[in-house]
Amino acid sequence: MLPPATDIDHARIAETLRRTVELTELGLALRQAVLQQRDPHGTSIMTQVMHEIRLAKEQAWRQSRS
Repeated sequence: MLPPATDIDHARIAETLRRTVELTELGLALRQAVLQQRDPHGTSIMTQVMHEIRLAKEQAWRQSRS
């Protein structure tokens, strides 16, 4: 059996999740920049995905602060 998680474990998990979301957001921003070089009219789907990731990032940050 695993020992119960501590507040330090929860903080570490929240920080890792925040970094994961940030790196994903940066990767998608880079991809969007590349796509826009090919199609300067933009990609609405990519913008929507990035918005959803930002919302998830904010939610994870708020939950880790409580």
